[in-house]
Amino acid sequence: MNGKKLGGTIGYPTANIDIKEAYKLIPKMGVYVVKSFIKNQTVFGMMNIGNRPTVNGKHQTIEVHFFDFNGDLYGENLTIELIYFLRDEHKFDSLDSLIFQLKEDEQTSRNYIQDNL
Repeated sequence: MNGKKLGGTIGYPTANIDIKEAYKLIPKMGVYVVKSFIKNQTVFGMMNIGNRPTVNGKHQTIEVHFFDFNGDLYGENLTIELIYFLRDEHKFDSLDSLIFQLKEDEQTSRNYIQDNL
C-alpha cells in the first residue's frame, strides 16, 4: 500500500502494511519493536499502529520503519513479529517534536534489541 511518503522526508521511511484479511487481529495502537525476515535476512525496526494524530491522520494505519534496510518493499508480503511494546501513540505539538520522539524510540528499540535478542 502506498502512503503519503512523509516518513521518508523526515528520515524515517516506512513500509505501510495493509491487512486485507478481516479475521486477523490488529494489536492495540502504539509503537512497537518489531522483527521481520526480508530477502533472506532478519531485519529489526519499529512499528506504529494508529491514526497519526500529529499529522491529522484520518484513519488507522500500520507503518514499519526497518533499521539498516534500504530496499523496495512495494507489493511484498511481509510477516511482522511484535517483540516489545514501547509506548502509546499520542499527538505531538509539532513535526520537530515527533522527529525528536522517533529518534528516542529508535535508540530505545536498538538498545532493547541489543540487550535482549
